[in-house]
Amino acid sequence: MSKGQFKTPRIVQAKRRPLWPWLLGVVALAGVAWLAYRQGQQHAGYPVNASEAKIEALQARIGELREECDQQRELVARYQRASQIDRAAVKEVREALRVAQEEQAKLRKQVTVLNSLISGKVTALEISAVKLVRQGESREYAFSFLVSKRDKGGERVSGRLKLRLSGLLDGKAVVLDEKRLGIAQGLKMGFKHFQRFDGKLKLPEGFIPRELVIQGYPDGKKFKPFEKRIKWQV
Repeated sequence: MSKGQFKTPRIVQAKRRPLWPWLLGVVALAGVAWLAYRQGQQHAGYPVNASEAKIEALQARIGELREECDQQRELVARYQRASQIDRAAVKEVREALRVAQEEQAKLRKQVTVLNSLISGKVTALEISAVKLVRQGESREYAFSFLVSKRDKGGERVSGRLKLRLSGLLDGKAVVLDEKRLGIAQGLKMGFKHFQRFDGKLKLPEGFIPRELVIQGYPDGKKFKPFEKRIKWQV
């Protein structure tokens, strides 16, 4: 039943009856009509159908969001794997770059030495490429250096080298020889153009190094004794 089926009765004032009974009746009748309309609307199925449609739409949207979340999780996992791969690749490239740079530096040193050999006219011996590297937290150090000659000839150089290290021990100036540095065997020269020397030395406890001295004593008279002083820098 709709609102259009209920019409407000026209009030006839011929007999001049009181108006309030009619007004009460109209109000009551209108209330009954409104209640009937609401109940009819509830039982007609429209709100239920609309709610079900809305629920279905929400569930569909939830499904879409769930799929989006799964896709995002998959992307995050993929990016994380890619990031790990990228980090590993970067680390590998950096390591390869470091090796290449070290090799390049060695080659440059060799080129320098060779250039000095073919361009020099004097028969002098020289020390170059001195390195000192501490071994962890110990008092032991690795050393390396080159001895080369500036001579075009192929005459062989022989002789011996001596290492000395000056510094302070218990506040006093001292000079440590190879024996006190833990170098068991002496360094012997034997080359035509250049020779690399490597070894390890160990400092006494409490010793503060200042200067490393390398002295060379070639055999024969063609090459003169030589010496190089290196400030202790590790």
